[in-house]
Amino acid sequence: MIDRRGFLGAAGALGLGAAGLAGASRAAAAGATVDVLLDEPIGRIRPEIYSHFTEHIGGVIYDGIWVGPDSKVENVGGIRKKLVDHMHRLGKVVIRWPGGCFADSYHWRDGIGPAEKRPRRFGRWKEVTEPNSFGTREFMQFCRLCGDEPYFAANVGAGSPTEFQNWVEYCNGPAGSTSLADERVANGDPEPFKIAYWGVGNESWGCGGKFTPEDYCEEYRRFTEWVPGYGVKLYLTAAGPNSNDLDWTRRFFAKWVDGARAPLQAFAAHYYCGTTGHALKFSGDQWYEMLHKANYMETLIREQWAAMGEFDRERKVKLIVDEWGCWHPEGTGNPKHLFEQMGCLRDALVAALTLDVFNRHADKVDMANVAQLINNIHSLFLADGDKFVCTPNFHVFEMYRPHHGATCVRLVAQSPDVAFKIGARDEKIFRVAGSASKADAKRLTITLVHSHATEPVETEIRLKGAEAASVRKTVLAHSELNAHNTFEKPDVVTPKTSETDLKGASLRVVLDPASVTRFDVVLA
Repeated sequence: MIDRRGFLGAAGALGLGAAGLAGASRAAAAGATVDVLLDEPIGRIRPEIYSHFTEHIGGVIYDGIWVGPDSKVENVGGIRKKLVDHMHRLGKVVIRWPGGCFADSYHWRDGIGPAEKRPRRFGRWKEVTEPNSFGTREFMQFCRLCGDEPYFAANVGAGSPTEFQNWVEYCNGPAGSTSLADERVANGDPEPFKIAYWGVGNESWGCGGKFTPEDYCEEYRRFTEWVPGYGVKLYLTAAGPNSNDLDWTRRFFAKWVDGARAPLQAFAAHYYCGTTGHALKFSGDQWYEMLHKANYMETLIREQWAAMGEFDRERKVKLIVDEWGCWHPEGTGNPKHLFEQMGCLRDALVAALTLDVFNRHADKVDMANVAQLINNIHSLFLADGDKFVCTPNFHVFEMYRPHHGATCVRLVAQSPDVAFKIGARDEKIFRVAGSASKADAKRLTITLVHSHATEPVETEIRLKGAEAASVRKTVLAHSELNAHNTFEKPDVVTPKTSETDLKGASLRVVLDPASVTRFDVVLA
């Protein structure tokens, strides 16, 4: 484990140096202020910002979600029951499927009808065999058990407009309306699935076809022309840029507005902040570098939104980020599960600061899907046979649930930055960041991320235009920076909730080092 004393020793040896530590010490002495401007609303925080991504890769579907109806693992129709039970704790959100890169080689007819008659196909990832045991019906079963909305990713790279539109018809057509609707009924689902969210392709600049932005826009038009709705208001999403590629965005939208504008509700960027060091082994500088890279989401949203606005001046198209998270080297997870990694306290802070960014841009971001749900990168859960554990990321998502559906209000955090190095380059990162939202006239939620790895910080939270009658505090922190939950020790990193005696317009608190804190405020 990397404890605080070990961190300080490593920091000097690995480049943080005396000047960086002295700067951090001065920051602690100076403290921080957080102004919550209750009379400056930003927008409603859509629960969809807290959504998930499930791809046919490694152990995400098979051994993660799907264990099969004959498994000794407790299940509901083949779906892992413990996973379903924990998903209920996260609120009603959206689950994206079947990919990812897998989506652009997936033909939906392979995953319908009797399981024993479904074809086995090349699975794309590491040349595994895809059994198609988990298809459209099974995914819908999972969403319904969890109480979540489905988000389907259509095959543009290897598919056709007809195949896509037939899938919509199969899912949404009322019984008796078409042969495809009747085929769904014959397969055991008399009621339409009523799928609203459809992604038209995935990473079309790369594994989804290696299109130019102009060529992809033409494909998008072909796929979305005359899509049958069957009473469902479709939410169509175009594949956006790799990270903050503004050239892709501008070229796509320039083509989109050239006189043959296609229906478009959202534009999907992907951003992986990658890794610094290793999932469980990192230096002091790498602790901060990881958070620094994650915080780039703020720049991405601002710049992508500005570029989209150059062409969509009425702001009818929203931004979504339907893949995001850390991506560490392999070696800390189940070797049978491709890309599986152990999530530690550092990943939890990445998740929290990213969700705070989405909250602060509630007027721009309609949806975000962390990658991926289980047994993969930045996962909320790990499972192996009948073993199951929540990662620290799960606890962040559960802690942030009070933000769902609330109105984000402006939050301004001020404190001296924390100094660190990337190689020989001097860098700095925020000391405190966060977001705030009002559920109603009485309930205010404030979430704060404190980045400093070794020192607490005294913080004054100033409520502008209101006073607190009572405050409850929930903290996710640990003395070891790479602390993580395992099957054998599932509760190493868990949040702790306590009542406080805080009242009034000025709340003086101490934020733990390397922590995520939620304040539940009842307003006077």
